[in-house]
Amino acid sequence: MLQEICLFLLKFTAVYFLSINFLYGTLMLLSWLKVKKYRREVKVHSSPDKIPAVSFIIPAFNEESLIVETLQTYMSLPQDKKEIIVINDGSHDQTFKLLQTMFQLKRREDSNGAFESITHPNLLVLEAAHMGKAQALNFGISEAKYDLICTMDADTIPTARGVEGCLRAFAQDPKLVASGGVIQVLNSKKSGWLTTFQSIEYLRTFLCERLGWSLLGSTTLISGAFCMVKKEAWKKIGGFRVNSITEDLDLIVRLRKAYPGQNHRFRILPITTCYTQVPKSFKHLMVQRIRWQLGLVETLSKNLDLCFHPAHGILGMVAIPYSWLVEVFSPILEITALIVIPFALFQEWIDYRHVLFYLMAGLIFNVTITLFGIYLDNRYVSRNKNWSCIKSTFHSTILHFGYKQLMSWWRLLALFKSFKKHHEWGDKPRHEINHPNS
Repeated sequence: MLQEICLFLLKFTAVYFLSINFLYGTLMLLSWLKVKKYRREVKVHSSPDKIPAVSFIIPAFNEESLIVETLQTYMSLPQDKKEIIVINDGSHDQTFKLLQTMFQLKRREDSNGAFESITHPNLLVLEAAHMGKAQALNFGISEAKYDLICTMDADTIPTARGVEGCLRAFAQDPKLVASGGVIQVLNSKKSGWLTTFQSIEYLRTFLCERLGWSLLGSTTLISGAFCMVKKEAWKKIGGFRVNSITEDLDLIVRLRKAYPGQNHRFRILPITTCYTQVPKSFKHLMVQRIRWQLGLVETLSKNLDLCFHPAHGILGMVAIPYSWLVEVFSPILEITALIVIPFALFQEWIDYRHVLFYLMAGLIFNVTITLFGIYLDNRYVSRNKNWSCIKSTFHSTILHFGYKQLMSWWRLLALFKSFKKHHEWGDKPRHEINHPNS
């Protein structure tokens, strides 16, 4: 009986992962088509006077180590019609004092918590008691004067090319509701293995999955690290949901419900929009990944009516079920396989040569997908050519031995915690900014 159960689990797991790899391969090809399509589109440039104005919304909670350097990158963006709104969300470090000193803030008339910069007229700083990221974003957006807003994290460095690319997308497409691009890791020459693995993860996620979903019109997430959205759309759904664990995912899914069908578009563009800091310790990485998984389960559970809903097309019939079957439940099968395969080998119920064949085939396929994502980045997206062929192959291979299994274990832990409420934004370790390509 036990042997039959183990063999059934192994067969089911094999079919499951073959299906997932087929989907990954399909999304990879669609991502490549997305890049090609975008390159054709940008040949038709909109005139500079049609580029819309934008309000950058940046919540800040204990960001003294990087807030000044971050804002300087926003100041240097070439767009004239922009404003930068920083929400000091009850920081108890020197964040506000640094802003006040470096940008010569003065209190705005008839306002207790709004400060304007004497040296930079397009900078507004809002002082508030600590209320969490979602509510801080809502507070900042409510003060924005432009119709297009861009939410960003305080530890992200925007790129001029990415900002302009998104602005042009809105100028050219009146049906566009929200847009983002490829987010990459702030990587320096002294980066450790953990940062390198996360860099590869980001490239693979954006360039081999999200671009593919975008081509199909089935985008479900535009990262809050850089998300441009129409202010009227934000108002329509009542802004960010205050108690959401992952407010960016929750926002886009709710917007998809509010703007169904093909008459409204949500796009991921194949350009680097910003560089972001990532956890540099396993402890902080674990907290991040568990929070992401909890937020995914929460958002999908609150929007079950999207799943297999024909009115939402590919989004409802494929993308949302994919999120459940792959993003939510795959850790269960991955950990199960890690337990069952050694046990079945020990009992001599399966041939080790068959196991090696499937493991090697899976490894080669996954490394190929990752390398393709790196190729797209080097050739078309960031064009930095930071990854050599040997370096890319080496790192793409070894992350499957330990690191990937650890990610699966943390995601599985998140499933166990999914009935437990957790809404605290909390402290996040920051580091001095290493600018791109440094």
